[in-house]
Amino acid sequence: MASFLLVCFLVLLATPRMTLGQEASPAQPPNPGTDRMYEVAASDLIKLDSSPKVEFPRQLAAYEVADKVVIALTISPQGKVEKAKAVSGKIDTLKEVTEQTARKWEFRPYLVNGTPVPVRTEITFNFDNTFDHYHDPDGDVPVHLDEKESHVLIVKSVPPHYPPDARSSRIQGSVPLRVIVGKDGRVQGLHIIRGHPMLAPAAYVAVRQWEFKPYVENGKTVPVDTKVTVDFSLSGWLLH
Repeated sequence: MASFLLVCFLVLLATPRMTLGQEASPAQPPNPGTDRMYEVAASDLIKLDSSPKVEFPRQLAAYEVADKVVIALTISPQGKVEKAKAVSGKIDTLKEVTEQTARKWEFRPYLVNGTPVPVRTEITFNFDNTFDHYHDPDGDVPVHLDEKESHVLIVKSVPPHYPPDARSSRIQGSVPLRVIVGKDGRVQGLHIIRGHPMLAPAAYVAVRQWEFKPYVENGKTVPVDTKVTVDFSLSGWLLH
């Protein structure tokens, strides 16, 4: 029995132990590039829990937007992000907030043969601030109506306040908005699709107060997903 325990003890001594940093490295590490930088998959890296999360920017919360942003990272042997650059994405604000947040990240050092090395990787972020997957509190999916169909359901339309700066600058234009109308006819969700930044907030505030006739389909009142367009003209405002 004593000899058996001695053998087990010797086996344990001979077994290599893996450090926390090595857990981030694959069994077959990649070869470095000419600049001694290792190209690795994001899944091979371990981001520290203390790293901040990428938050959807508040200034876009009222907008109907979706985008895929890819960030290229350069990470030091110590696991600190040295460079973060958006290499794809359509919306500048989303690219900027992703870059700024990623620069604050830290990773476990990536080890090759027990030695920390610098790495490059790319990480993809999918932003979706749309009503495409909206369900009301009862779990019902809204019925889609085009703008002409929903127009006849409007029973209360609060006119927008024409921003003085926009009027004095003679700024005119249309602001289309995506509206989710609840079963009670009130606006449950509202997103700006596009529009001049001086006009869009005024349209949003106004339409938020609108009311619609509840929509009935097959004898059941259902929520509605539709669009309304507010036109700002120096001679007054118009509703499509």
